[in-house]
Amino acid sequence: MTTTIRRATLTDLDMLVPLFDAYRRFYGQPGDLPRARGFLQQRLQQAESTVLLAYVDEVPAGFVQLYPSFSSVRTARVWILNDLYVDPAARRRGVARALLETAERFAREGGASGLMLETSRDNAAARALYREAGWHEEATQWYALSFDDAAAEESLFVYGTLQDAQVQRRLFGRTLSGSADALPGYRLDWLELRDPAAVATSGILRHPIIHASSADGDRVAGMRLQLSAAELAHADAYEGDDYRRVRVTLASGVQAWAYAAPSLAPA
Repeated sequence: MTTTIRRATLTDLDMLVPLFDAYRRFYGQPGDLPRARGFLQQRLQQAESTVLLAYVDEVPAGFVQLYPSFSSVRTARVWILNDLYVDPAARRRGVARALLETAERFAREGGASGLMLETSRDNAAARALYREAGWHEEATQWYALSFDDAAAEESLFVYGTLQDAQVQRRLFGRTLSGSADALPGYRLDWLELRDPAAVATSGILRHPIIHASSADGDRVAGMRLQLSAAELAHADAYEGDDYRRVRVTLASGVQAWAYAAPSLAPA
């Protein structure tokens, strides 16, 4: 296996766009190849970002996208490592580490004072990768002010009563948009004793529940819904103490929330 990394240009868009679209879907955005192409084309045409594209045996396998910035305190250029993605078929082969090292070399050779990135606290695999590559978790706190309502949406995998349009209207005042998906590594069971308020909302006595499973082939079919943070809080109240909200990776590759049994030990 041979891994090579090259700086992407406009001629690489056909290879880069599917990876960038998969990256966005991983973070809960709907697939949109034309949008991905338009965004990348604009960044590259206007020299607003640098993209390093990785190949495994000459097959596109992953990328990093760097945005230029400056540090007033250091009075120097810094690069923001905004995007890092490796195709699932190429993972566990050192591609992500090679991309990080190439990004570091690119920034050093350009005279930058450093690289910066952010990731979610529950992304344990990414955090371990960054620490192993010599990155340090700093004590500073990032804040965000979004002007895009869509950016505040959350992905929630549902497999029971939350799929029902009538339950959605009772909880959220509307019917949520969603698409079919599945959750590998879990099995379906039944919750015999449910919170009375949830029973009153759903009109159903017996509710399904999922447990983490170590058995090969176990997976739960359901739907991936898009909802606001406020609506997710309503869903939390509906599920109550009978469930625990956990971060999962769906069969589609998208990261989402799901309500599982309070005990997460594989069965």
